[in-house]
Amino acid sequence: MENLFRRKGLVVEVKDLVKIYRSRAGEVQALRGVSLRFEPGVATCIMGPSGAGKTTLLNIIGGVDVPTGGTVRVGDILVNQLSERERDRFRLENIGYVFQALNLVPTLTALENVLLPMKMLGLPNAKQRALELLKLVGLEDKANRYPDELSGGEQQRVAIAVALANDPPVILADEPTAELDYENARIVVDILTKLARELGKTVIVSTHDPRVATKMDRIVRLEDGRVVGEFSPLDLEKQVGQAVAGGRVEVSLAEVIKMKLASLDRELELLEERYRRGEISLLELVDRVNKVVATKNALKELLSSIGVGA
Repeated sequence: MENLFRRKGLVVEVKDLVKIYRSRAGEVQALRGVSLRFEPGVATCIMGPSGAGKTTLLNIIGGVDVPTGGTVRVGDILVNQLSERERDRFRLENIGYVFQALNLVPTLTALENVLLPMKMLGLPNAKQRALELLKLVGLEDKANRYPDELSGGEQQRVAIAVALANDPPVILADEPTAELDYENARIVVDILTKLARELGKTVIVSTHDPRVATKMDRIVRLEDGRVVGEFSPLDLEKQVGQAVAGGRVEVSLAEVIKMKLASLDRELELLEERYRRGEISLLELVDRVNKVVATKNALKELLSSIGVGA
C-alpha cells in the first residue's frame, strides 16, 4: 500500500458548526454548534440516530455543502470561505469521499470509474495506478465489468478505489457498510483502518454499524445536531482483558459495553466521594462528571445499535 499512497493526512477542525436547511415547510437545524478536531493517523467513527447530522457533517467537511455558521479548516485551507469552483478543486485534490449511494458512473467499467478522477487531475501513469487500486480492494479480475455486473459489496469496493484515486489526505465514508454482508464489511473496514493507522491518512466514517464502530480508534456520538459523547474502543478492549483475566473465556460485545458502563457508574460515585472529602473542587467535579456522562452516552448509543438495551 505504501507505494500507492505518499500523502499523509491533514488535521481537520470544525468550530461552532451550524447548518440550517430552509424550505417552504420551515427550517431544519441539522447541526447545532458542532466543534470537533480530527487528527491524521486516526480512524474516527461518527455514530448517531438517523437525522443526527452525520451526513451533513461529512458533506461540509468535504466541501459538498456549506455551513450556515462556523468554520471548517482542513490543513491550512479554510473550506467555508472557498467559492464553489474552489471547493470542487479542493475535493478533487484533498478528499476521498465514499458516498452512501456509491456514485459510480453506470456506463463506465470499474477501471474507467477509477481512472476518471485521475484524468480530471491530470495524473501520470493513471491506468497502472487504477489497476493497482483495484487489486488493493480485491477486484483486479473485474476491472472491465460495469457496475450492474458487480455485487453490492464489489461496487462498494470499487467506490473506495475511486475515492483513493488521487491519493487524498482525507477519507470520508458515509455508511460504507450499510448494505454489505459480514465478509464485505470486514474488507471495507480493514481498508479504511489501514489507511489511517499504516499510512497516516485522516479517516472519518459515519455509520450505524457496530462492526465498523468497534474497529475504529475513536467514536463520536451525534444527536440532534450536537456532539453528546465520545469514547475509544480501546476502553472496551481493557474490559475484555479484565474479564479474561478473571477466568471468562468468551465475552460478548454487549457484555463488554455493560461492564464499561458499570465501571463508569462507579467512577461517578468515587468522584462524588472525593468532592465530599474536599479532594477536588466543585469546578473539577463538574468537568469530570460531564466527561464521564458523555462517554456513557456514547456507549449507550453503541449498545442500542447492536439491539441491546442498557
